Amino acid sequence: MQGSTPVECEVLNVIQGAGIWPDCDDKTQLLQAIQKLATTSLPTRQYFTEDGSFVVPEGVTKLRVTVSGAGGGGGLNGNRVSEQSEDGQASSVTYQQVVVVAEGGTGGWSAKTTAISAPHGGATNGDVNLVGQGSPGGNGTTSQDGLTGGAGGNGGLAIKELAVLPGETLQIVVGAGGTSTADPAPDYSGNFGVDGYVIIEWV
Repeated sequence: MQGSTPVECEVLNVIQGAGIWPDCDDKTQLLQAIQKLATTSLPTRQYFTEDGSFVVPEGVTKLRVTVSGAGGGGGLNGNRVSEQSEDGQASSVTYQQVVVVAEGGTGGWSAKTTAISAPHGGATNGDVNLVGQGSPGGNGTTSQDGLTGGAGGNGGLAIKELAVLPGETLQIVVGAGGTSTADPAPDYSGNFGVDGYVIIEWV
């Protein structure tokens, strides 16, 4: 079937591109085609906010993984000297011999040491490896006398496309955000870093 005008030809291209045979008596075919194309073009995603595993679905041969390291804890406020909050933990995806890692951010230093933000985490073995683009570090808090702890570093971010086989398993590790607890004075604590995450996508 061919259209007699440019608009008709364009509409027919959309309908046929969705694998639908044109039928002049069916006035819903363009809508059907758009819905079908929109559904097939969007990737399926699975989010991980804790350790786990992922089994490659039947018919899937390529995955995109996004791996975010956790943020470091924010620095303590007040008159604490040379105290550092916990580093954020690394997140990773392992498939066969490939290990994609996003490092956690460094914990922030206490106010009396320095208010400079801690280093951000990096990433390794991704097709794209970004420093400090993962989960954010915690902010340092400010005491009543105006002393502010340094912010924790952000986690790193890695993105990688993997050629995979259906039925095989990927191992997922999700890093926890760095803590910041002043004992025995919790009011001096900084904000905790944000936990890491992993996203797996396929079409």
